[in-house]
Amino acid sequence: MKSLNLLLQKISSCPSKIGKTFLLNHEDETIYLLQFSSSLTHIELVKHNDSEIIAMWPNKEDITDLDSIICGMHFSVYDQSIYIAFYNGDIVTVHLGSSEEQVEVVGSIESKIQCMEWSPDDELIIFVTGNDTILIMTKDFDVITEFPINVEETGEAVSVNVGWGKKETQFHGSAGKSAAQNRVDISGFTMSQDDDLKPRVSWIGDGSMFSCSIIDPNKGLRVIRVYNREGVLQYTSEPVDKLEHVLSWRPSGNLITSSQRLPDKHEIIFFEKNGLRHGEFSLRETLTHKIIEILWNCDSTVLAVWIERITPDNKRSTCVQLWYMNNYHWYLKQEIQCQSGDIVTSVAWDIEKALRLHYTTTNNYYCLDFCWDVFTANTISDKNVAPVAVIDGSSVNLTPFRVMNVPPPMFAFSVQLSSPASCVSFLPNKNGGNNFAVLEANQQITLFEWSGALERPIKVPTCIGSFRVKDSNNDQGTLRQIIWFNQSIIYCLYSTKGENNYDNLVAIFLTYDEDGKAKYISNEKHNLCQSILRLYFNPHKEELWLENTLGQVFKVEVYTDKFIDDNDPGEKLKIQNDPFTRFPEVCNWISSTEIGRDERNETVIIGLSENNKLNVNDTQISMECTSFFIHNDFLIFTILNNNVKFLPLQANLSDWENFNNESHPYHETIRKVERGSKIICAVYSDVFLVIQMPRGNLETLHPRALVLTSVRESLNRLDYLSAYMACRKHRIDLNILYDHEPKLFLKNVELFVNQVEKVDYLNLFLSSLRNEDVTKTMYPKIIIGSKSNPSDNTELQDVSNKVNIICDAVRGILESKDSKKYLQSVITAYIKKSPPELESALNFLAKLKDQNLNLAEDAVKYAIFLVDADKLFDVALGMYDFSLVLLVAQQSQKDPREYLSFLAELENYPKYYQRFKIDDHLNRYEKALYNLSLAGENYFEQCLKYLQEHQLYKSAINIFANDNEKYKRVMEIYGNYLSEKSNFEEAGLAYILAGNKLNALEAYKNSEAWREALTIAHELKYSSDDLFLLSKELSERLADKRQYQEAAQILLDYTKQPEDAVVLLNKGHHWKEAIRISYMYDRADLIETNVKPSVLEGYNNLLQDINSMLDQLNLQTSRLQEILLNKAKQRDLEQFDNDEPIENIDVFSDTSSMASTFTRYTKSNTQLSIQSTKSGKSAKSRRRTERKKARGKKGSIYEEEYLYDSLRRLIERFNDAKVEIANLLSCLTTLRYLKNAQQIQNVFENLEEKIKNNIDKIFVTPSIPTTNITSTPNINNNSEVLVNQQNNMLNLAIYEKPKLNQINWKLQII
Repeated sequence: MKSLNLLLQKISSCPSKIGKTFLLNHEDETIYLLQFSSSLTHIELVKHNDSEIIAMWPNKEDITDLDSIICGMHFSVYDQSIYIAFYNGDIVTVHLGSSEEQVEVVGSIESKIQCMEWSPDDELIIFVTGNDTILIMTKDFDVITEFPINVEETGEAVSVNVGWGKKETQFHGSAGKSAAQNRVDISGFTMSQDDDLKPRVSWIGDGSMFSCSIIDPNKGLRVIRVYNREGVLQYTSEPVDKLEHVLSWRPSGNLITSSQRLPDKHEIIFFEKNGLRHGEFSLRETLTHKIIEILWNCDSTVLAVWIERITPDNKRSTCVQLWYMNNYHWYLKQEIQCQSGDIVTSVAWDIEKALRLHYTTTNNYYCLDFCWDVFTANTISDKNVAPVAVIDGSSVNLTPFRVMNVPPPMFAFSVQLSSPASCVSFLPNKNGGNNFAVLEANQQITLFEWSGALERPIKVPTCIGSFRVKDSNNDQGTLRQIIWFNQSIIYCLYSTKGENNYDNLVAIFLTYDEDGKAKYISNEKHNLCQSILRLYFNPHKEELWLENTLGQVFKVEVYTDKFIDDNDPGEKLKIQNDPFTRFPEVCNWISSTEIGRDERNETVIIGLSENNKLNVNDTQISMECTSFFIHNDFLIFTILNNNVKFLPLQANLSDWENFNNESHPYHETIRKVERGSKIICAVYSDVFLVIQMPRGNLETLHPRALVLTSVRESLNRLDYLSAYMACRKHRIDLNILYDHEPKLFLKNVELFVNQVEKVDYLNLFLSSLRNEDVTKTMYPKIIIGSKSNPSDNTELQDVSNKVNIICDAVRGILESKDSKKYLQSVITAYIKKSPPELESALNFLAKLKDQNLNLAEDAVKYAIFLVDADKLFDVALGMYDFSLVLLVAQQSQKDPREYLSFLAELENYPKYYQRFKIDDHLNRYEKALYNLSLAGENYFEQCLKYLQEHQLYKSAINIFANDNEKYKRVMEIYGNYLSEKSNFEEAGLAYILAGNKLNALEAYKNSEAWREALTIAHELKYSSDDLFLLSKELSERLADKRQYQEAAQILLDYTKQPEDAVVLLNKGHHWKEAIRISYMYDRADLIETNVKPSVLEGYNNLLQDINSMLDQLNLQTSRLQEILLNKAKQRDLEQFDNDEPIENIDVFSDTSSMASTFTRYTKSNTQLSIQSTKSGKSAKSRRRTERKKARGKKGSIYEEEYLYDSLRRLIERFNDAKVEIANLLSCLTTLRYLKNAQQIQNVFENLEEKIKNNIDKIFVTPSIPTTNITSTPNINNNSEVLVNQQNNMLNLAIYEKPKLNQINWKLQII
């Protein structure tokens, strides 16, 4: 779908008597030509740029045709020399800028030279001598080999024929088996009459092989032979009748190109390197002609064919045709025609810039820069059919993509021209922007009206005028890049020959007759005083833009409603002096649009350079862009990693710079496409994007960005039907219809129902609902810059009851309109609610059953489609309506044997017992218990068994709350249940409510609730002995639970045994309380016998613990510091080893072995290790790993984590010891053990100081790089990255510094 468009044309004068060959130094773009002196006595080598004569040779033979003297020229960039080969055998070297002798005759070949060709790497030279031999030399002219060309051998690489795949064994279709016997008769093969009889040599692009085309006198035919770099014959071409002299090996290496003259056509033919034919295409010439040369450009995309024609009046003319192949069709993309009286004398492609063509004529030198363009209309209108024009010679093929997608090389419509087309421009404001103008190769402009594009079926465009621009100065300039500005004016660039090659902007004025035919009036030229690369027109703002060869963009101010001097209507224009912007580099493709976050009022120029840099004004926003297109709401561009991106125009330029569309795996602004895809067009006011694959086929995409934008716009203007149909067609979740603007939707539910009228559509909408805000989960609005859209700043919507709200709102409207018409939708609204209101739906059906049984049966069938039939049967049964149960059962096709006997049994029971049976059958146990309680006194015992069976104690309590006796029975059973579950405290309460105090006392004893137990003992009038025994028992229970203080209190209150109480208090280290009790009961002896020994024992134990903690701290901190030091050294070594980046990383296979950088001090955080960790270890293996971690063996990978965990637990022990040390110090001081108190205080103080000094050194959080979710929104990749982040966070947890309790434990008096 792309066409060649001429970007830039440089013209300069050159001598009239030059040969076919000219040279170009690509480093400084200097051109070298050979010419005759004015007297024809000498041959001069001239630097064309400044007409400097570099070298001169005498014309000894007085020949006036350079092509009869020079057989080859070559410029070598390595030694800055020009090598010239003469037909007489001389080889001359011209050294440029050398202090040595400038001209050197390096040698001569006695048999003369017919052809010279250098290898692409300038290392080898091929000479075809006058004896029909090939002479291979090095660049220093050392002979490598010489051999004859015309030999009988066909080549050493020719496959040996063993009979497989012979013609006789193949299927020949309707031709029959006799076709297998036909033989190709080559006796009648002859040479072409246009053959120049000269040999040709052409190298493959990588220089590994070369081909030679020469006339074989033994066969009387031209033959192509293929040789390797050493000169060994590899292949010989199959015989071809009238094979011509031209030869060019495609640089990519797959085709050798030549031509064949047949009686009825002239073909460009192709050979594989093995010499076999491989396709062809025919030239479209109608005049007598011949091919002079053919040339491939350096990237193998365009084939140049140099043709000489003889006009009917016997005049000679030449042209260069540029051919391009796609989808197995050859397109004539450009034809370069000479001015009147001018003849092409040489043609060459640039060896660096693929689409730069150099050629000379008898009078001029031309340098043409082309680029690939897609000629499409850029008018934002729903009447625009999105036409794309493809140039193919004198045909312009059209496809209206809004209506149809016709894969190339086919097309929907085609218009014919008088000569090949060069450029196409669409008129923006007439017929929806479908009219177009075509600039032809002969400089004629033809206008077409496509009013039939708005009709159905679409009609073919019609020609409304054709004209040539009249030049008053007769300077024979060239038009390019036309812009049909409005119906009366066409702008184009105009190139003329001059000193600076400055371009002109030409305004062409038109008028129309009564029949609507366009007529040329006049033109105005505006000298731009600079070379212009691009002319661009924005039809929406009617702005004209120019880009020069420096990347500067100028705005052209166009003033309407003015007249030129002769009073013809026209327009004046003014070009701004200062550039509007300057791209960081020259951009071959430009466009303009307006952007802005609130209002789109900032004009920007978007440019794409040849090396995939996408620039907006002077800012680069992408380094991997391959194509772009401006849609209504987006800048759409493809990138090298096989994605297409969508930048919203509702953004500022600064937002575009920081735009991140990979932050969400479902983000709408990025989409995967096939490798190498490029944008053809995005249809305005529609939701599809047309892209073309490298092989030429088209694909129509409906990107989520365009679809969702269209849906949101439809919802904003309350066009619910369009939004619904777009969601349904493109499989967008229908929840967006509500989630986009919930309040607006609920306010316009009736409008929604009226627009989305079909029952099936409403059913689909209701059944798709779920309690989720899809605008936050699936379709988040595009985040631009650092701020989100205004709607995103609102509070999160509560969606927990969303489905119920919508279902109730829609059902209310449907029931008010026509409940019978929308019967299915009403049922759907009931069933879709959360939880489903099946009973309400069945009640609705029960009412309907009484009015219209058939309709009710259909409704039940639909309900069964939505809900499981058994579930619906159970709900109907739970309504105790047997007629409804039968209706559901019959429509669900259940076997009558499954339910009839069961229903008959139920009908024999009393009412409430029947309901009990139904509820029990449906596992509605609470309801069943309630109905059983209503069945009568005879069923109470069954109630008790039932509530125990299903543990319905709380329900039973509520049911029997008003019946005291039954309530006590229930509580008694409940207490037993709680006791079985070891919930003794609540069991005691249940027994109290049941009036069973003995069981309550036993329960309280088991729960250690000693106060409640002793209270009930007093209520039961326990004797003093029984109370004493109970107190001793409770005290022992509490002591076993280490509740020493409470156990001691019981003994003091009820047994009056202070000595036993002091013993318990000492066990709990409640020494202060023990001292108080001793003095309270006048038992000071207990201090000496019990308290002091206990305090000293606590002192010894605590001192031992403190020393143990101190030793552990010293040992583990030193070991940890050693580990951290080794890790730091290891990181330095890794950084040193990895200073140089790994290139060609793709060469590593998935199983390549690479050096491990793991040590005993490192753990893997790679994706591989994460995946292997997730890959299902056995429980035994996991336990083994946990044991290894717990041991923390020295040198293992778990040691560091073990040390951190151990030190953290040590600090926790230290925090706990602070309370105990404070208590101990106070008691030691009270008991006059001052030395002991001072000793343990010093030791503990030392421990505290060491912990404070080391804690900041130990617990240092390492810098772990944050991993961002990138690439493409691949959910699997993102989940792995999230796992990696979570593992990093878990690793960081071990480095978190523990807190030290701020407790004042230290005594100042010691």
